[in-house]
Amino acid sequence: MLFFPPPVVADAPPVPQAPMAMSLPDALSRAKADNAMLRAAKARVDERRGLITTVRADALPQVTLIGDFTRVRDVSMLNGNMTGLFNLFNAFETKPGVVLPPFNVSNLVTPITLYTTQATVAQPLFYWGKIGTAIEIAGMGEKEAAFAYTTAELDVLHGVAKAYLAVLASQAELDVVEARKKTAEQFLSDVKAKLEAQSATELDRLRAESEYLAVVPESLQAEANYKRALEVLNGQLGLDPRTPLKLEDIGLPPSGETHAPGERSELAQLKQQETMLKANDRVLKSDLRPKFDLSASYGYQTNKTQNLFKEPYDAWKVSVTMRFPVFDGLRSSGRRAQNAAQAEQVRQLRLDKERAIAVEKSTAARELEKATAFHQAATKAHDAGLEALRMSRESYEQGLITSLDLLQAERTERLLESQRRRAELGLWAARFDQRRALGLPPL
Repeated sequence: MLFFPPPVVADAPPVPQAPMAMSLPDALSRAKADNAMLRAAKARVDERRGLITTVRADALPQVTLIGDFTRVRDVSMLNGNMTGLFNLFNAFETKPGVVLPPFNVSNLVTPITLYTTQATVAQPLFYWGKIGTAIEIAGMGEKEAAFAYTTAELDVLHGVAKAYLAVLASQAELDVVEARKKTAEQFLSDVKAKLEAQSATELDRLRAESEYLAVVPESLQAEANYKRALEVLNGQLGLDPRTPLKLEDIGLPPSGETHAPGERSELAQLKQQETMLKANDRVLKSDLRPKFDLSASYGYQTNKTQNLFKEPYDAWKVSVTMRFPVFDGLRSSGRRAQNAAQAEQVRQLRLDKERAIAVEKSTAARELEKATAFHQAATKAHDAGLEALRMSRESYEQGLITSLDLLQAERTERLLESQRRRAELGLWAARFDQRRALGLPPL
């Protein structure tokens, strides 16, 4: 019997997904909610908040309930001097001629069963402010993590804004190149038709083909740049890189805005770290001083379960302990020196960051001024290109210029349009850089 395999059915082509409409505020809101770096920074804030609870627990009494069952055979008495006394007791006569029955020493090491129920309390009394300072440092750590989160949020939001601009710029460049490609294709078709009608030469056809073939690689590169920019934006938004997006145009940025100067979160974070290290030095000093602890316990211990929770089988203990460190191998001194070096390192980092931020602010102001001038020049140039294209079309209709001249005018207008669009987006980029230098979100 012959066996024929089932026919192979080709997979159905994937259904194209509808593009997701998105504006710049929508992209920023989505990045706040779904960006992986922001989630990690927020988790760090939660971690520091949990550390506060952990450190505060050291200042509170530690209460423990203990239930214990022990069966033990202790032979330590047989190995001591008590054995000789027991032998002497065996030879002792209470009356002349009357000897006590011999005492079996092994009875002393008979296994014993003990049942214990106990509650213990441990409370630090005086640590020279170590616990209170540690709680303050934990609170400072939460603020430091919050400043780090603010920095990460600003970096992510400005990264998303720049990626949004990159998609718009690459899309505008792709549109210009595609328009040039269509124009060159139409020009080649016209030349071929004229060549058949013997109103054009072979040289005209070669020029038209050269013009068209020169635009094809530019079109492929522009399309690759657009897809790459879209993938980068999707990654920062927490989306699949292949998700199609339809971005809204953002127009021109508002002019004449004034920004209130504020402290950058990076500087605030470094200042908070300096304060934490100074407070940590007080904690390290306290390790060189005596400490006082209170411990107490109360419970029952018996060899029979029916005697639990009954007198006189209750046992208790209260103690106040002082621990005075005398020599720790210079460990505390080394820790203080290390802490002082870290504080100096953070201070120098803060000074360097202050200088870098000052340079960043002045550079952003100059770049914004330059971007404004470039946008004005690009707008005027594009207006002139539109007027030149209008006049070229009129001249072509009147037969004063050739179709190649018209093609050159259209290509010039497309290039000027691309420059104007890039200048417009560059104005947004310069504005974003200025707001980042001032520690502000993109919008």
